[in-house]
Amino acid sequence: MAHGISKKDRIRHVMLAASMMLGLLASPVSAQSLSQMLYDVYDNNPDIKAEEAGQRGRRAEVDKARSAMLPSLSATGSHTLADERSKSGSTRRTRTSQYGVSASHRLFNGFQDRNKLKQSRHRYISGQYNVRSRETETLLEAVRAYMDVYSARQMISLRRRHVDNLQKQRRATRARIRAGELTRTDLSRTEALLSRARASLSGAQADLGASIGQFEALVGYRPAKLHYPQMPRRFVAKSAKEAEQKAISMHPQLRAASANNRAMDYGVKAAKGALLPSVDVNAGLTRSHTSIGKTTPSSEKSLSLRLSLPIFDGGARTADIKKAKADRSEARYRSSSLAAKIRATARERYLRYKSSKAVVKQAKAEVKAARDALRGIKIEEKAGQRSFLDVLDAEVALLDAREVEIYARADSAIAIYAYLASTGQLTVTGARKYPQYANADNTPTAAIHSSGSSKRQKRRSSKSRSSKDPWSGLR
Repeated sequence: MAHGISKKDRIRHVMLAASMMLGLLASPVSAQSLSQMLYDVYDNNPDIKAEEAGQRGRRAEVDKARSAMLPSLSATGSHTLADERSKSGSTRRTRTSQYGVSASHRLFNGFQDRNKLKQSRHRYISGQYNVRSRETETLLEAVRAYMDVYSARQMISLRRRHVDNLQKQRRATRARIRAGELTRTDLSRTEALLSRARASLSGAQADLGASIGQFEALVGYRPAKLHYPQMPRRFVAKSAKEAEQKAISMHPQLRAASANNRAMDYGVKAAKGALLPSVDVNAGLTRSHTSIGKTTPSSEKSLSLRLSLPIFDGGARTADIKKAKADRSEARYRSSSLAAKIRATARERYLRYKSSKAVVKQAKAEVKAARDALRGIKIEEKAGQRSFLDVLDAEVALLDAREVEIYARADSAIAIYAYLASTGQLTVTGARKYPQYANADNTPTAAIHSSGSSKRQKRRSSKSRSSKDPWSGLR
């Protein structure tokens, strides 16, 4: 064989590289980080798409309200053919052609059209914030699904290692029984723990299946390998009071309620305008051609100004005013109630996040203590100071501590994103408009969205640094 790689080795390397490439091409598109998954949820989730479709309908209502303030123009045309038979038997045919153009415009109607236009615009703004609120709720559900899949996989890996370890211990226990070092009691304890570990592994696999189903329903594809997310701590308030202030100033539901209150104000004004007089102007031009043997053209022009004043309608307009005022009062009371609930939710989730950090710290300390205890008990068991059952109990205690740590870390990640949702900061829309406020994950996806920004987007980004609401731009 000559120096270098043989022909068989080269063929083997080429086939290995080809198989790796095919594996990469065949693998489904899946989120490798939490931030990428949130982008995909926003792009693919049907609930968010449904809210955006409804918002386009509210935009059409604004256009319809604007059309009421513009003049209307219409054209008409007709052609009539009539045969008239006389007693003498002769027939006379008459052809009549008529066409015309008419225009009408309401000059004044108590400012009803203007107030209705402003009302529809504020309803549209309210709808924008409702879309963002739905986005926030869906993203938080996706975060929970992401962490459920991640923690279930961690739990399966941990319990599978525990099962393997118990199987090895069972074989070692049987060998030590034959050597006279252990008894059948030790074997029974090992087998009982092994059965329990297998059942726990089956339960973790079932949890993973349910979590994957929820993940796929929200994101649109099955999850691949997931990473534990970096915690966006720079968005967390320094105190519970600051968290409440952020929620009041940034929460989309409160902004939607505020815009809806403004719409109700204009609804009351529009209802009051029905009591004022209205002024309409109408203009028309009609041209006719009538043929009785020969064509006889004629034309007619008209211009009219019409003033109408409501005097009595049985109280219908007054009832409309009362209803508009009642609706406005109801909306304001609901807005006040919503503000109190959002303030309380922000405070609660802020405190829960702070508590979750302490739980994670405690769980890590318990894992370290259980690991050190197991190491010491194994040494004491070899020296004859501990029994084999003590070793098994110490291993179970370490397993329980590690499981608590897995759940504590997952709960901590969910807690911080739940806090962001309670203050209106959990949104992909704002992250795309203003990349510097994006998720804390340093992923290539976030870099792609930020590196391709235009000069206009950069100006918006620099302007938003001084804004209290980084998500002021809606898609």
